[in-house]
Amino acid sequence: MNRDLLSVSRELKSMAEAGLRYSTGPYDLERYKRLHEIASELLQAEDRAFQWPVEFGYATPKVDIRAAVIQEGKILLVEEAGTGTWSLPGGWADLNASPAENAAREVLEEAGIEVEVLKLIACWDKDKQGHPRQPEHVYKLVFLCRPVGGTLRLSHETDGADYFSPEELPKMCPYRNAPHYVDLAFRHFADTGLPTLFD
Repeated sequence: MNRDLLSVSRELKSMAEAGLRYSTGPYDLERYKRLHEIASELLQAEDRAFQWPVEFGYATPKVDIRAAVIQEGKILLVEEAGTGTWSLPGGWADLNASPAENAAREVLEEAGIEVEVLKLIACWDKDKQGHPRQPEHVYKLVFLCRPVGGTLRLSHETDGADYFSPEELPKMCPYRNAPHYVDLAFRHFADTGLPTLFD
């Protein structure tokens, strides 16, 4: 089986953290600590300073929430601060809030728009959506939203916020989303009965 170093590193990190959480013997704890270091060393050929953080408990994928806000044939995009690239409003899911609550909060924080969350468009494994690989294993949740108030404004996270037609999309951030997210959002906007996509 051909496996890339990132997948192996993620698995070693997960095993090490489970061992660090549930083991009590000093020798086992030493071994799991070393296993965690090896997981980082596998990725240091590309980034010498790379270090996996030690997370508490069993390792699970991170959750990235994205909101597709459509109005008058255009979709809301935000320009990520300092990057010159654009994306659907969103980010890491915060604790103590549902996925839909996170989507609405991200739009308000990043663009100043209040939204009603209508449906879940997709729940994807980021690695399977054509994004450049990154250390974290991520699930992407994309929600269809309708604006209900607020006015466009920027935040410390954004250098721009505006609505774009599908034919006039600016340069998209390949790490956060892709043009097919936008295409799918418009299809679900036209027919909210379409099923949620997942992999």
